[in-house]
Amino acid sequence: MYKRYLIIFALLITLPFIGKFYWAKQETEVLKILPCADITRGCGNDFLDVHFEESPKVMQPLHLNLHLRDAENIKNIHIDFVMKDMEMGLNRYLLIPSNQRGEWQAVVTLPVCSQGRSHWNMLIEIESADIVQHFQIPFSANPSGAD
Repeated sequence: MYKRYLIIFALLITLPFIGKFYWAKQETEVLKILPCADITRGCGNDFLDVHFEESPKVMQPLHLNLHLRDAENIKNIHIDFVMKDMEMGLNRYLLIPSNQRGEWQAVVTLPVCSQGRSHWNMLIEIESADIVQHFQIPFSANPSGAD
């Protein structure tokens, strides 16, 4: 009986160290802010390009496309939409690879801000086998949903 408790105790002591080793393998890069004049024409840098197929409007489906120039070993890409100094709830989307050439896509919807604000930050999280990269792209949406 003591042997069983000893095994459980040993597992409880070693599991945090095993978990730390597992998650420590993946390095996280600092957030990079990328300027964006027109999100429908494309914004990014030498590594990625992201754009909406249509002008962004709240409460309307938006087709988001992301192209990676070095797409090897990419496990996941997530996009979050946030506003500065405003809690908008969870607006997180998983992008789906559309081909083997670094094209990823999702259909997203921006929620309505109760204060009528329309300045958003797109947070991009790109996870590969050994690193997680974070990018931020500011953009504006039509708050009324109309053209």
